[in-house]
Amino acid sequence: MTWQLGTQELADECLRRQDADPEFQEKFKGLTIKILLVGTDAPGNEDRQLALDIENGHFDEILVSRETAPSDLRSAPFDHTKYDCRAVAPQQTLIDLIDGKIDLITATQLVKLEGDVGKLITQMAGFMAFLEYLSHMGIEA
Repeated sequence: MTWQLGTQELADECLRRQDADPEFQEKFKGLTIKILLVGTDAPGNEDRQLALDIENGHFDEILVSRETAPSDLRSAPFDHTKYDCRAVAPQQTLIDLIDGKIDLITATQLVKLEGDVGKLITQMAGFMAFLEYLSHMGIEA
């Protein structure tokens, strides 16, 4: 089965797997970050946002927002009191990063990052493990 990035179905599946999959629990152990992932120009003329609150490798919350593109999700003021960072990129760029079609160095040139990028860098191993795990779930646009 495949999952569309930025959908409630994907969020629900991540929440389900975190309790059922020992591999999931092991890979994300220690990952603590609050991040917004905004995919622009997704299918259906949408912008999609995943608001991830991960505490010690456990999703405390995953919120999904979808708006008609181009939307305010792209340019809304970043609230650093609620989230550590925000990554905004075309939906396909995020999927290519998840699938390993582009590397992290290339992604930094294509993704607009805001917030405490240092915290993201210190959490990079866990965050990359999260992206790799998503790739095994079968993520699509």
